[in-house]
Amino acid sequence: MKNSFLTSLVFCFLFIFYTNTSRAQQEFNLTGGTGSPEMINVGLRMRVDQNQYGLAIGTNLAYKNDNINVSGDYYYHFSGRSGHTSLRPWYIKSGLTYMHSEGDWEIRQNLLLVPRLGREFNITPEFGVALEAGIMLMLIDKNTAKKERTDAVSGDLDLIGSGFIQPSAGLKFFYRLY
Repeated sequence: MKNSFLTSLVFCFLFIFYTNTSRAQQEFNLTGGTGSPEMINVGLRMRVDQNQYGLAIGTNLAYKNDNINVSGDYYYHFSGRSGHTSLRPWYIKSGLTYMHSEGDWEIRQNLLLVPRLGREFNITPEFGVALEAGIMLMLIDKNTAKKERTDAVSGDLDLIGSGFIQPSAGLKFFYRLY
């Protein structure tokens, strides 16, 4: 499931990128940041008018398990002005994040819907910072045991928690490629 989902997600976003190339005001952004559920991540965004389409990959280097996540996001910029770009700084974002974590005891797979409200701060025409906050909704939570636990073992760290809805926030740095 992991490989087919990731492959489908990548092809979906490549299709979106290529089908929107006939519109005006295109630009690409390289991104890097941290957040929940994205963890430490790097990505690419494509701008078309006041819309952006993004794809990012992330991990948590401090976590003892092997972990990776892939996020596909849609941004709609709707308000405000910037002296450095025609892209409005306020945006709403809707994204899907697939998380995969594998430890000694279990394999965990999650699919999350991550809607957020955000604001970009353009420091120069090429460089900026974005802050965003919202929620994450658990769509799929699949755990597969690798081996039976003993009474002394409490299990792997639960990245998302047991609730269906959790708070979500992110900090991104971006660099525009014209």
